[in-house]
Order: sequence, then C-alpha cells, then structure tokens
Amino acid sequence: MNEVLTKELSGMIDEKIDRLFPRLVEIRRELHMFPEISNKEFETTKRINGWLKEFGIAQIPTTLKTGTAAEVAGKEQGCTIALRADIDALPIQEASNLPFRSKIDGVSHMCGHDVHTTIALGAGIVLQEIRDILPGNVRILFQPAEESEGGAVSIIEQGLLEGVQSIIGLHNSPDIPTGTMGIKEGFFMASVDDFTITIKGKGGHAALPDKTIDPIVIGSAVVSQLQTIVSRTVSSKESAVVSIGAFQAGATNNVIPDKAILKGTVRTFNEEVRQNIYEVFKRVVTNTVTALGGEVEIDYQFLIPAVVNDKKVTDIVRSAAVSIVGEENTLLSDSTMGGEDFSYYQKEVPGCYVWLGSRNEEKGIIHGLHHPEFMVDEEAIKIGVKWMVQSAFQLLSASTEKDQ
Repeated sequence: MNEVLTKELSGMIDEKIDRLFPRLVEIRRELHMFPEISNKEFETTKRINGWLKEFGIAQIPTTLKTGTAAEVAGKEQGCTIALRADIDALPIQEASNLPFRSKIDGVSHMCGHDVHTTIALGAGIVLQEIRDILPGNVRILFQPAEESEGGAVSIIEQGLLEGVQSIIGLHNSPDIPTGTMGIKEGFFMASVDDFTITIKGKGGHAALPDKTIDPIVIGSAVVSQLQTIVSRTVSSKESAVVSIGAFQAGATNNVIPDKAILKGTVRTFNEEVRQNIYEVFKRVVTNTVTALGGEVEIDYQFLIPAVVNDKKVTDIVRSAAVSIVGEENTLLSDSTMGGEDFSYYQKEVPGCYVWLGSRNEEKGIIHGLHHPEFMVDEEAIKIGVKWMVQSAFQLLSASTEKDQ
C-alpha cells in the first residue's frame, strides 16, 4: 500500500510543486536578503509565521524567543512525524553580486539555511493542500541557532517532539550535483567537542630563555603529542579527528610570554571512542606540560552528539528519494566529520538526516559551505520539497500499516 500510495500521489505532488515553485523562489530570496545570526532570528521568525498564516497552516504556540513550529493535521487518523529546518545565518560577508544578495552587513546565508527553511515551508504548503488524504499529522520545526548552540535543545524543551514518532531533515550539499541525494544508514555526521588549553609558564627576555619557562615551546610539544592520540590510541576501524585551530601566545619578537592558549576540536562517531579520547587527551596534555615545567588548565566541552540515522526511517526516506531522483542518483553518502545538532532530536525519536545535491557547475554554483560566494541551485528546492512530502506520506503510511 505504501508504494502504491506514493505512485498515485506523485503526479499530483509534482503539479502542485511546479505551480508553487515561483512563490517559493520569492520566499527563499527574501530570506536570503535579510539573514539573521543564531538566536537573533526575530524578523525571520515573523516572516515564517506570516507565511504560515498566508497558507493556512496552523502555528503551534510556543514561548521560543526565535524559531517557530506548525502542524498539518491530516483528516485520516494516524501518527505524527516531524520535518526540521534550520533558520539562522552566519557572520560572513557575502561576496556575490546577485540582485538578492544579503542586505545585512557581515551576515549571510552562506550555509543555505534559507533554502532549508523554504523547503520545509513548501512541504507544509503542499501537505496542507492535500491534508484530506494525509494518513496522520506532520509537524514542522523551524529551528533557531543551528550554527551556534542550543537551537535543537530549545525546540525539545518546548515539548515539540512530544507525540512525534520519527523526524527527518536535510542539508544542501555543494559537493554533489542538483538532482542527486546522499543518504546513509547509521553514523552520518560526527560528534563535536571543543577544548581550550591554557598553559602557564614564566615569561622573560627572549635572549635569556634559560631564565624562563617558555609556554610557546610547551604548547608546540602539546600540539605534536595531540597528533598521536588518533594514530596510537584509536582503532584503525574507527574514525576520529583532533585538530588545533588556534595557538595564541606573545606579542613581540624579543619577549617570551608567560602564557599560551590553544583551542581546537575533537570529532568522533563512536561514543566509546569519544570518551576514551577525552581521557587520553587530559593525560597527554597534563603530562606534557608538567614535564616541561609549566602549569595547565583544560576546558573540554562535550557539545553535539553524532548524527546516527535510524535504519527503518532511512529505508523509507531512501525509497522516497529513489522515486524522485532515481536509483542511480540516490547516492550512498560518506560519513562526515562535520557536526549537526539534528542529533539531539535523534536522541529522542528515530530520525534520518540526508544531503540534497545543490551544485551546478554550468551556473557557476561551485563554492563550498561557508564560502563568501556560496550559492545554492534553486532547482534543488523542488526536489527537497517533493522528498519531504513523499517521505512524510511514506512514513505515515508505514505506521498505519504497522498498526493494522
């Protein structure tokens, strides 16, 4: 029944999306022109709520400062599944000359969240139009602050996952062409942990290093030793990254400073590996610094869990993707060391997160995420909307069949 239902609806969904597409492009471009950074998405939230009202989609009352939620209630009884989109922008100056380029200095949608928001809204509009045959309910979560911290947690704390059976989301990918999707069961994106190491030495004249305890030399040793954590304590069957992103010490050429600060990140898939790296990290850093005469403070923060795609949900949404872009264009995605707070939802309910191809070399759309000239091929919006709509139907239909 699940597959037959999708085939019967496919033509109708295509027609509705084609008719809606020019309006979705307008919406996307308006969002693109007026980006807002994490937890400051006040006008973005107002715009989304205005569009929800325009298309008759019921908003769910919340006490969120930014971000919003809505629900399409099907006329047929069934469970509730959720669609998630992130709405925040980045503190990056856009370098394009597009007529709809960002009008906010230093802020832009160089990660494509404007497209994600448009796709989720478009899916909601189509589902609202065909709610009479919708076998359940679809909740739409417009999440703030994906690029910083707390966005997904704020949605969960509002109770917006209560009663939800499964959740899906997508992210545009400039690494694969428009017309393709990347889907993978299991580990999809890594956990994200950050650290700050403060090394205290003894400053002095650079010409008299024997009178000092040089935190730069100590810090350099720490950097070298950290490179052995993955190569010597993590199984070759596992994946992990330990990277230093900042080394701050001193201000001039003839003074040895009394302090050095190192900042970096740790990425893993396996929770056991994640905890093991933390323990080894503390030991390696502490022993290296103290052996060279310094003192150390370690601020190690466990931030975002790994994105792990549920098998049953993944099988269903992959089937939807195949029906839209074809088997040959439904790619087995590689896992990535990038992080995504969609993982917090997956701690609560089964879910699947996928890549939506957005690269178009003929149009010059080739730059990667967070690049000042990043852009998304707007044709990907059609595919994203259809995937969300068909996935929602198939997830709800599969639940109905299970209950019968």
